[in-house]
Amino acid sequence: MISIKTLTIGQIFLDFERDVYDRLICKYGELTEFIDRLKSFITKLASHKDEYNINPYPDKIKRGIYILGKYDSELGIFPDSHLALKCSQNKPLAEDLRKQFYRSIQLAQSFEEQLNSDQKALLQICPVYLYVKTSSPSSFFKQILFMQRVEGGTTLGNTKLGFSAEFCQVFKIPSLEEIRALSQFALHRYLDRDKQRQLLKIQTVYLFQRLWLKGIRIFSLNQKNILVSQDLNRGQIRYLIIDPIADYFLPISPLYNSLTLPLISNPVE
Repeated sequence: MISIKTLTIGQIFLDFERDVYDRLICKYGELTEFIDRLKSFITKLASHKDEYNINPYPDKIKRGIYILGKYDSELGIFPDSHLALKCSQNKPLAEDLRKQFYRSIQLAQSFEEQLNSDQKALLQICPVYLYVKTSSPSSFFKQILFMQRVEGGTTLGNTKLGFSAEFCQVFKIPSLEEIRALSQFALHRYLDRDKQRQLLKIQTVYLFQRLWLKGIRIFSLNQKNILVSQDLNRGQIRYLIIDPIADYFLPISPLYNSLTLPLISNPVE
């Protein structure tokens, strides 16, 4: 059962991950002070949106989506104060941030139930904490998704190396060099001038298929929404999936994953 607490206070609608809501009640008791601080926090985000910007990809379609990074010194209810904030102006074609909030929590629960301990140590869903929607006409941002920021993380597509040897072994995924030698992907490599990017995309479809076999379907999965992070405590490279809801803008990952899936062999036990 998905554990979410939903509240509506004046012009503000909130969905809390349950542990975050418990932290809120423990810290504030009643919500008046928190709502005042939240409004101030949102106003500050809008005023400093260029300074806080951490989005490595430009918003070419002008959907009014901002990815901001901020250290939380105002609200004090999150397990990690280093926040990534996905903010929306509610423009046409914008992503559904509430759907992303629910889908992230649902997938985190599925990972906990369906993956083994070695797999869970290496692959996770980026934690989401809070979804906020405001109907105030003066608010620049109409929706905000509060997430954990992965410090020092980069996307799989920017690593050029693909998944680590340990990850490939645990999920039974071929390395980039092994994929390069597979004849069934000759057309993929021929059609894409960026051969390295195509290898990374194919390797990501292997992960898509491995999760599919466990009943976990993430059609949006691509090399741009898998963050790579070093786990300093364990000395491991971890991978965190962000934006786990499908859209049909470039690179149209749901279509690519579906068309490539029949070429992916099942893991050898």
